[in-house]
Amino acid sequence: MLKKLVFIVLAVINIAFAEEITIIGDSLTVGAEKYIRYYIPNAVIDAKVGRRFQEAMDRILDLESKGLLKDIVVIALGTNGCFTVGEGLKVIDYLQSRNKKVVFVNTKVPRWWESDVNNTYEKLKRLRPNIIIIDWKTISNVICSRDDIPECFRKDGYHLTDMGNYLFSLLIYRYTHEHAN
Repeated sequence: MLKKLVFIVLAVINIAFAEEITIIGDSLTVGAEKYIRYYIPNAVIDAKVGRRFQEAMDRILDLESKGLLKDIVVIALGTNGCFTVGEGLKVIDYLQSRNKKVVFVNTKVPRWWESDVNNTYEKLKRLRPNIIIIDWKTISNVICSRDDIPECFRKDGYHLTDMGNYLFSLLIYRYTHEHAN
């Protein structure tokens, strides 16, 4: 009986928690949406193929105007090009002025801008230490290089297979769940 009660309480907490997340992303988020919805059923997901970081502020304002900007905002952008520290600070400062927790997912993309994007995220972390950065590049490199893990990436080196989508979604869930309080 106690086990059943604990399970029900955890399920309710998970559902309540799930309603508090907005995710803004690009094609990786589009591909992973079914897994994200499995872990975070009521998350607001705003993702588009080809989206660049420069579109983040417009998406934030639009979502806010519709009442869809939740307590935790995950930005999973960088696959499609660089952005500046100034652009990142504008997003962070706006969200934090509205008491939102800010989570970024860095990038793994075999393009010249990968290190620029990830270095910009690290600079933002130094300037705003209370943001969270999910180190997708390192975690995916470590986990997906294991022999006992099925291939995570498609031939292009950054779009995800089913296993990659699962891992990407699980990391977003784990990091946001861990830092929800």
